Amino acid sequence: MKNITILDLEKVSGISKSTISRYLRGEGVSDEKSKIIENTIIKTGYIKNNFAQLLRTSKSNLIGVLVPDLDNPFFLTIIKRLDQLAYVEGKSIVIKTTDSDYERELTALAFLRGFRVDGIFFCRSELDDKKIEELNITVPFISIDKKFETMKSVVSNNFTNGYTLTNHVFENTSENVMFFSRIKESSSVKERIAGYKQSCKEMNKDIFSYTYKRKKGVDFDRLCKYILDNNIGAIISRNDNEAIKLQSYLNNLYYNNKFRRLRFAGFDNIRLSNHILPKLTTIDQNIENMCNTAYEILKNYEDYKENIYIEESELFIRESTIWR
Repeated sequence: MKNITILDLEKVSGISKSTISRYLRGEGVSDEKSKIIENTIIKTGYIKNNFAQLLRTSKSNLIGVLVPDLDNPFFLTIIKRLDQLAYVEGKSIVIKTTDSDYERELTALAFLRGFRVDGIFFCRSELDDKKIEELNITVPFISIDKKFETMKSVVSNNFTNGYTLTNHVFENTSENVMFFSRIKESSSVKERIAGYKQSCKEMNKDIFSYTYKRKKGVDFDRLCKYILDNNIGAIISRNDNEAIKLQSYLNNLYYNNKFRRLRFAGFDNIRLSNHILPKLTTIDQNIENMCNTAYEILKNYEDYKENIYIEESELFIRESTIWR
């Protein structure tokens, strides 16, 4: 099948190839000619050679986005919002997952840099400040949901979030409150745990922490034994995704008269948290605002002198912690 070229567009449309080239570059072309060219492109099935443009201009109109995984709706929300913002600017995003693995993140970053992306968003990066400096990244690069000293970072106050949520849970139960997390955690979750511990300390409450290995998954029999042995009345989970899994499993046992009733809370305010029963109490990090700020920094990189930008969070109190 023949590749359609600008010469073919010129022949079919009757408009000069120089005008067509200007249109494809996004430069000034009259509305009348633009419509003719656009209809000709559709009619002929012409596909713009983005690699050729990259070689000519060294501009890809691509923005790289690194996320740990696509399982957590939190990261899907980030991707969706960044894609919306990029689309308005006539750009596209390229997504690479890192599985929260240091070496895999470096490989994914090298891939994006090879495409001469116009900027890069790191979401909960595994890299540290020393490595970021060594990489000598020459395009705008911004961290979302992790603080860096050498990278502009848009974050929420996860320590305060953990502290606020724990205080709320203690106000609604006289029993022990447990924090549920993985053995290896992101800096964001570590800050939430620190906030939980501070609340426990101020309220003279014992600290209860249940951890599991991500690749092995949750041993629910072991978890249930821990809950019963320690008189746990409420579980604060590392995020909503995990809280919903626990709530669904343990409430199913409760409704079948096989387990006690518990209170549950999480972080991120993913959409499902407001649709499950009971609705989940959670901290909303205002992730869309975080993405808006991060993208604005990307567009006007040199105008932003500070390295850390904090977005305010909000506690959403729902039935999962306040039932009587």
